[in-house]
Amino acid sequence: MLSTSNMDEPSTYHHGNLREALLINGLKLLESTQGIDFSMRELTRIIGVTPNAVYRHFSNKEQLLTALAIYGFEQLLEAQAQVILKASNPKEAFLETGREYINFAIKNPSLFRLMYGRFAVNQEDEKLKSMADLFYTGLLYAGATAYNTTVQDPQAQTRATLSWGIVHGLSHLIIDGQFNHLNSKELDTMINDVLKMASL
Repeated sequence: MLSTSNMDEPSTYHHGNLREALLINGLKLLESTQGIDFSMRELTRIIGVTPNAVYRHFSNKEQLLTALAIYGFEQLLEAQAQVILKASNPKEAFLETGREYINFAIKNPSLFRLMYGRFAVNQEDEKLKSMADLFYTGLLYAGATAYNTTVQDPQAQTRATLSWGIVHGLSHLIIDGQFNHLNSKELDTMINDVLKMASL
């Protein structure tokens, strides 16, 4: 698992972990630049290696961004799995996965946009497609379990789409600054009220 602790300390690269260094510092650049406009040359300069050294792991920036999007899905799925395990019943588990989705977006706005933006959607990478599909499948099963139905039920599929639309839309409203007038406690209350009203 990547660790981006000590974010303010100079990045170091030790022999044997270049790929991890590229991903960690790629995440930092993604968030600090609030987008994908950084260059691979800038990334290698931060790490302290030549551009040619990167090609053993990523032949171009697109491959790096794909790997970052995959990492984002891995983190989101792991976070949702943890709240499901802690939930006292299926409906609470479903609600908590929605809250965790929003929390992930708030903590990782640029990574979140990368995962669900046109870049990731247009990629043909099989692992990235698999991770995105796994997220939706998990959402579908969690909703079906919460409402005591099967994943084949059209209503379960509609509920999954509706639920995803609500948490995704709310996530974007929050990270785009539409609720900056709320303090953290007020924001938490607003999120909780919306999720409950939507029966997530």
